[in-house]
Amino acid sequence: MRVSAERRGFLDRIAAAVVSWRLDWKIGPARRRERVALRILGGALAGSAAVGRLVDEVRSRGHAEDHLRTALRASLEEDRADFATASGRARPFVVVRGVAARAVLRDRLRAARRAREETRERLGKAALDGSANVSREAFVQDALIRARDARARLSALVTEHAALLAPFGGSAWPDWMHGAWREISALAGALLRVSCGQFVRWLPAVAALAVGWWVAATFTDSQLIVTLHSWGIGHGPRWAVSPESFEAMRVWFPIAAAAVCAYVGNRFGARIRARYAAPALEPRQ
Repeated sequence: MRVSAERRGFLDRIAAAVVSWRLDWKIGPARRRERVALRILGGALAGSAAVGRLVDEVRSRGHAEDHLRTALRASLEEDRADFATASGRARPFVVVRGVAARAVLRDRLRAARRAREETRERLGKAALDGSANVSREAFVQDALIRARDARARLSALVTEHAALLAPFGGSAWPDWMHGAWREISALAGALLRVSCGQFVRWLPAVAALAVGWWVAATFTDSQLIVTLHSWGIGHGPRWAVSPESFEAMRVWFPIAAAAVCAYVGNRFGARIRARYAAPALEPRQ
């Protein structure tokens, strides 16, 4: 009887997990729709006669975004003017300069757009919670009604999800499974951080491996293999060298490639840091 009860409890957890996943699939889009509705409400308030700190912040974010769009258009017009008057040798540099400059401007534009959307969302949330004044314009009231509807739908789904998992302590899975998942996630995150941090340091080793592969694929110390390959028999190295030279090339070529790669990387990094680092402040007298 005890075994059947434990089995029934496990099956109940499985059934609750399946329903919970279905609700999660609905909660995710509902949460996104609520955020969109809040941003629309915040944008409507910024375009109305409303006043307040968040309203002014949304408007200033919009002005910054407009300035960046103007800078993008000005950069393209400058490139067109320079391209028309530059020589054939200088035109590729004009194109590369413009592409790089606009790539930086687009990155700043994306950051400005994210900041504006976040501020609009905070403004919409404050208006929906009653901590920000809402004007009486029709478009503002319509956005407010839509935001309330989106929040109500999300609240209903979250309440249903919580009621479903309440008999199991808020989760359909045992605590040890959550602990195992947290440990696996932490290990994966640590591996990713270490891998990304060490990628540049791996470049000399990658260069050495590539050069070692090239030596093995290009040279050999067997005259017979080279002769067969010259006759079209088989595939492989087509240059024969003495055994001593081949052994030296296998050892020293990868070492030289790693050293050159490390030297170039260090020099390049030093020049970048020296050119773009913030100037040191002079000590006060």
